[in-house]
Amino acid sequence: MNKVFLFTLFILLIAVLTTGCWNYREIEKLALISGMAIDKVSSGKGYEMTAEVIDISASIREPKFDSIRMQSYGESVFECVRNMINISAKPPYWSHATTVIISEDVAKDGIIPILDWIVRDAEPRLTLYLLISKTPTAKEILSLQSLSTKIRSFEIENMITSNNRLSQVPNVLASELTNAISNKGISAVIPTVDMVFNEGKQTMALSGGAILNKDKLAGFMDLEDVKYYLFVRDKIEGGLLTIDITDNTTLDNVTLEIFKNKTKITPVISNDKLSMHIKIKTEVAIGESDTPINILKESNIQHIKYTAEEFLKNNISKLINNMQKDFGLDIFGFGSIVKKKNPKLWKEIDDNWGEIFKDLDVKIDVDVHIRSSGHLSDIIRMH
Repeated sequence: MNKVFLFTLFILLIAVLTTGCWNYREIEKLALISGMAIDKVSSGKGYEMTAEVIDISASIREPKFDSIRMQSYGESVFECVRNMINISAKPPYWSHATTVIISEDVAKDGIIPILDWIVRDAEPRLTLYLLISKTPTAKEILSLQSLSTKIRSFEIENMITSNNRLSQVPNVLASELTNAISNKGISAVIPTVDMVFNEGKQTMALSGGAILNKDKLAGFMDLEDVKYYLFVRDKIEGGLLTIDITDNTTLDNVTLEIFKNKTKITPVISNDKLSMHIKIKTEVAIGESDTPINILKESNIQHIKYTAEEFLKNNISKLINNMQKDFGLDIFGFGSIVKKKNPKLWKEIDDNWGEIFKDLDVKIDVDVHIRSSGHLSDIIRMH
């Protein structure tokens, strides 16, 4: 009898411990936050937080999703979060939040208070995306008309994750950003958003990258510069290269679609001087051509290949030089690579890496391989 009782008790304990959730809360009793915008208060010290809340209204056929906004104020980010309880009948729930939009003013002061809340609090996910708004206030982004969904924050997240087809926006999670800010050998770049017009209506678009000096905003990069930055960081997954092809006296464009890319960076010590060697191998196909020549002719393919290689090399070199001279910030992670591959050397130079980076010699080799370019050897002509 005792054995039966103990066995039954064991089964009940297993059932209790392996089902349910210790912090289970009914979803209809929570205000589900999809994202937030953080601005400075107009006067005095502190923040203004605007949260986008998922609004679920049930209909006979199917539920409808929309969003509403709540605002709160506080001297710290955590205080803003707590003060939202005062204006919402439902407790805010942050585990579904995907994006944090930060104003320029807040970013110039530093984003560590925001990251600190994300890391310390149990609800926010470390897979959040932090973006900097180029509009006067970050909350404006949440109010602009959405083109694909009623929930702005989810739309922004999808735009970032889908950008691998263009490779013009950095894809950086909150966890990766925290690590970058904590390390000396790299300066972080995060996405930016801005207001644009689409068919006469105001909406938003990803607009490039924001350069951080530790946790403070130092400057911006446009979409094209971000692409070349991603080439150096070996984070190219796709995208296009539109290059000018000169044939005799004719100047035309060829658009290459990127299929594969591999970038390898090697620290080189020669005559007690450090330099970096970047090798880039890119596989492309001819996606579109305005060139009135046979683009499958071997000599023309070689000309396109050479022009593409020089185009990439020159633009990457220009970006590196700009970072060295205008910012002095190693956004490419050269220091991190030295630290990984030559720890002894890094210990000797890490305190002076900012100055060393400014004069660092960087050699770039680019190899472009062109795939089969389809069935047409000439462009389509009108007769």
